[in-house]
Amino acid sequence: MATGPRYTVPMRRRREARTDYHQRLRLLKSGKPRLVARKSNQQVRAQLVVTGPSGDETVASARASDLDAYGWEAPVGNMPAAYLTGLLAGLRAIDAGIEEAVLDIGLNSPTPGSKVFAVQEGAIDAGLDIPHNDDVLADWERTRGEHIADYADQQGGLYSGEFDATDLPAHFDSVRETLLDGDIEL
Repeated sequence: MATGPRYTVPMRRRREARTDYHQRLRLLKSGKPRLVARKSNQQVRAQLVVTGPSGDETVASARASDLDAYGWEAPVGNMPAAYLTGLLAGLRAIDAGIEEAVLDIGLNSPTPGSKVFAVQEGAIDAGLDIPHNDDVLADWERTRGEHIADYADQQGGLYSGEFDATDLPAHFDSVRETLLDGDIEL
C-alpha cells in the first residue's frame, strides 16, 4: 500500500531553470576544475571554479569588460570578445596553478561555433588542457570577427559608438598579442 505524495517538487534552481543537476553532477564527478562560460547579449564571463567541501570556489575569472585594460575598444558582447575573455581567464588560471579543466556551459545550447565555445578556444590557447572536439569551434576568421568587419563594410563603417568595426580583425590581433606577450599584470 503506497502512502504519501506521488509527486515530488523539483529543487528550486531547477524550477527556476537555472541549474541542470544531472549535468552538474557529471562535471563534478570528473574531479577537474570547471571552466564556467556564461554569455548574455551585452557581456561574456568566464570563471575557473574548483569544488571543495565547503562549496564552489572561483580561482580565476574574467569578464569581457576586463578587456578594456588591455586596449580593447570594440563592443564586448561579440565572438572576438568571447575568445579574448577565455584567453584572459585561461592566463589567469595558469598563473593560479590550474592546468586542466572541463567546460561548463550551463543551460546554454551547445551550438557549434557559439560564444561559449569561443571562450573554450581562448582558454585552450592560453595553455589550459580542456577536452574538446574541434568540430564545435568556430572558424578562425569568424573568431577574429571578419564577419562583423564585412557586415560593417557593407553598411558603410561604424558598428557601435565610435569604434570602426571594419578594423575589428586587426584590433583583435593586437589585443591578443598584448595578452599573450605577458607584459601586463593579469
